[in-house]
Amino acid sequence: MLAWEMVWPIAIAILGVALAWGVYRYHTRNRDNDRITEEATRALYKHPETYDETAAELKKELKR
Repeated sequence: MLAWEMVWPIAIAILGVALAWGVYRYHTRNRDNDRITEEATRALYKHPETYDETAAELKKELKR
């Protein structure tokens, strides 16, 4: 069984890896998609009943 003294460094290491992964994903995202994401969010809030059609059109514009 692990002693509590051993759990702290493991938890800190896991937290550090999670933070590093999040920073990496933020800095490597495609900023060209930000405009499309904002447009999709506005469309979802304005017209939720027709969003599925709008989402299909916006998905075609996404760049990977």
